[in-house]
Amino acid sequence: MSEAKFFQKYRNNGSLGTIGKEWQAWLLLLFFVAVTVFWMQAGYLQNDVTFMAGLAVMVFSTVVRRPGEGNWRFAIWFALCFGMALTIPARTFHFLALVFAAGFVFENLKGKINEAPVLTAFLLTAVFKTMSIVLGFAIRLQLSENAATALRGLGKDAVAEGNLIRFEGQDFYVDPACMGLQMVDVSFLFGFFLLGLLERRTGKRLSWPALLIVVSGLGLLNLIFNQLRIIFLVLFKILPENPLHEAVGLAGLTLYVFVPAWFGIGWLFRRSERSAFSNSTAIPETIRPRLKQGAHILLFLCIGWLAASETSETSSHVNNVAAIIPQGLPVNCAGELLQDGVVKYTPDSLIIYVKPIRGFYSTEHSPLICWQGSGYVFGKVWEQQVNGKTCYNGILQKSGSPILYTAWWFDNGQAQTVSQFRWRWLDIGGAPGFSLVNVTAADPEVLQQQLIKMLSLLRS
Repeated sequence: MSEAKFFQKYRNNGSLGTIGKEWQAWLLLLFFVAVTVFWMQAGYLQNDVTFMAGLAVMVFSTVVRRPGEGNWRFAIWFALCFGMALTIPARTFHFLALVFAAGFVFENLKGKINEAPVLTAFLLTAVFKTMSIVLGFAIRLQLSENAATALRGLGKDAVAEGNLIRFEGQDFYVDPACMGLQMVDVSFLFGFFLLGLLERRTGKRLSWPALLIVVSGLGLLNLIFNQLRIIFLVLFKILPENPLHEAVGLAGLTLYVFVPAWFGIGWLFRRSERSAFSNSTAIPETIRPRLKQGAHILLFLCIGWLAASETSETSSHVNNVAAIIPQGLPVNCAGELLQDGVVKYTPDSLIIYVKPIRGFYSTEHSPLICWQGSGYVFGKVWEQQVNGKTCYNGILQKSGSPILYTAWWFDNGQAQTVSQFRWRWLDIGGAPGFSLVNVTAADPEVLQQQLIKMLSLLRS
């Protein structure tokens, strides 16, 4: 390589001394990888196939649009997420701070990158996974009702009761597996992978409005796919133990999500007039080496602090929201304080959990998740009106154990609701902190009597 070409290749670094300092950036990226592995092993991040696939998509969907060009954009997002992590004990902000820190280091090492890896990072957060389960519950109820209506339109005998569809004398439960929640993750990962693949192939990029269309379109395709899948499985009475149950899901995912996404995203790229790669001969903007080195040191210290805090304060954080005392309990019924501020009451043949919620930004200890951790699975789940108040009811089943009947709602002593939107909106508005109240009994009559006692004393 001639001296002229040598200087031309490395002039974007600001000084030849920077060439030998690239190893610092690579070591910092390696440190971020180590922190990610640590968080996965410690249970702070998901440690499943979907998360691993998401990390792979983040890598393979990354496209360097402006080689040699560095900027502060990811540093700004890192500062925002780090600040949120200091004030809000949510691991999502810890993970996103790590992602934006890595994005800053990588951009100033290789060049400006595309949006696909960032979108994938949001998909991998615990908030997305938990909310897909919790909010997916309300969607399941609506899809069950829609399926029953469609089957009746075909002249069939079908009725929906919560997530149960009674079709020609046989019961079908629309559970999270039947909803294909894991397939939702897979479909979004496929779409974000396509964004990187097609940008690399076509040399074009999508605008933010087009990216919004992609994300919204993937969500809509998943709703259509799940609705048609439920109708098909019920219509042909394909139960979960039937091998065709999974085959139908994979075929439907390919036909109703993958194929439309491939052609739809491809069409958007063909219509785009935005070039992904710069043809400018101007010297790309870079961050001065001293500032870059200082930023690297600061990022190392901040991410190190977040990693250390996960092993101490954050991982064992006890909510500062006082749990409400549920009404309708026996006078001498004392509560037992459990982890994370959860209070357990055991009057007579009942189990009552009062689970404080940190705030509107937080995921709650949903029975849909917590009971699964005890080996139970939900059968029928439905909404119930008790004295004008609404609560969710469910039937819990576990091999070798008696059936349990459970109910739950959100309560702050002043308002009661089952709406995720309403309790979060009230919390943002300064209302007293909400708790999730979960009442469980082995006898459905005992449960109903307790619900009447508790809900009749609550405000709306």
